[in-house]
Amino acid sequence: MPLSRFTFIVKAPGYSPEVHRAVLSSEHFTTVVVGVSDLASAILVAKEQAQSGSQLIELCGGFTQREATQVRHQLPASIPVGAVTYTAEQEAQMARLFA
Repeated sequence: MPLSRFTFIVKAPGYSPEVHRAVLSSEHFTTVVVGVSDLASAILVAKEQAQSGSQLIELCGGFTQREATQVRHQLPASIPVGAVTYTAEQEAQMARLFA
């Protein structure tokens, strides 16, 4: 089955999944973007999106690899969970942004 529903979860202070949510749809594809402020909310959103038919979930660079693994372990193995990653140089720049 070709990919037709994708979810991107963004983590930032003050984001609430009930408020910070957008859906982009066409006849053939749907992207859901949801903002969360912590790992627990990300896990709940990921489970909700999996139950709603999301075939692929991606986490923003604000999530650590450990957190991505925790989200991944809460979902069926059939749903890939990826995380945006950066080079070592970019990670230093990101650290300054998140300091």
